[in-house]
Amino acid sequence: MNDKPKLVLLFGLPRSGTTWIGKLFDSNKHTNYLHEPDSVEPDFNIPLLMKEHDALESRLKDNVKRWLKPSAEKVIASRPFFKKSYMSAWQWSLFVLSSYAGKLFAKLKLPLFTKPIRMHKQAPVTVWKSIESLGRMSAIQLFSDACAVQIIRHPCGQIASTFRGENMKQFDGSIPTSEDWDLFDKLLKQSGETRFSLDEIKLMEPEERLAIRWGIINDFALKAAKGNKSIVLIYEDLCRNPKAKITEIFAQVGLSLEQETLDYIAESTGKEDSAYYATKKTPLTAAYKWRDELTDQQQQRILQIVKRFDAGKYYLNDF
Repeated sequence: MNDKPKLVLLFGLPRSGTTWIGKLFDSNKHTNYLHEPDSVEPDFNIPLLMKEHDALESRLKDNVKRWLKPSAEKVIASRPFFKKSYMSAWQWSLFVLSSYAGKLFAKLKLPLFTKPIRMHKQAPVTVWKSIESLGRMSAIQLFSDACAVQIIRHPCGQIASTFRGENMKQFDGSIPTSEDWDLFDKLLKQSGETRFSLDEIKLMEPEERLAIRWGIINDFALKAAKGNKSIVLIYEDLCRNPKAKITEIFAQVGLSLEQETLDYIAESTGKEDSAYYATKKTPLTAAYKWRDELTDQQQQRILQIVKRFDAGKYYLNDF
């Protein structure tokens, strides 16, 4: 470990395995893990895809400062909890007790106590997990000197999981993502994409539209990547060999693999939890569930779209 505090960005599209990967990072005792602060307190005036030196860069910078100092329970107290090297015994006990008390009072609808008490000295590494800011990643790196990990999941897996969540009413919003025309209009304009028009997208099948979303956002982040300060993590590679892959990624960001992470890998991969947002799963089984959920026609339509994007190169032989 280096003495200088670091910031690691764990950014990916929704339904790309980011929560499990986030908890793998959280299991390291030297990390201060922040779970989606930009989702809990979003700023919808900042572009989804943000080029360097954008006119709203100062606004993004102000938001990043706010997002990196959160107090919301969802952000700083996502379970399971992992003991930290930069917290004393009494600080850790206070945090755990206040977290559970807050959850209990919220369940009982008692406004006595709502936020965890998390006091500690500066952590060696802050890890920010996001499903909102993948297209802002390079802009954030400009003023934060962060190391960025772009998480990419197979488009069929990401899309099938999105369909499943919508069918189970797991998401906010009244319309399916594939029919969010305002979203697609923003993606086209902010990316400069000219191969598709909004009118053409409206005539496509839902899986084709989501494949375009997958391609535009992932490509935007890939093209803006900051050399050796940017890492691409393929979700399926992690699923195939969690210990070896997380050891490699940890080393690239200056962390070492310790027993707590090994224990969490064993715990989170040893049994199957059917809950939609569960992190305890048989990794490869969960990763390739799409093969039974999408028809051959849907898979081929997704392939024909993603092969037109740079991010698609990771998966051309995996359909």
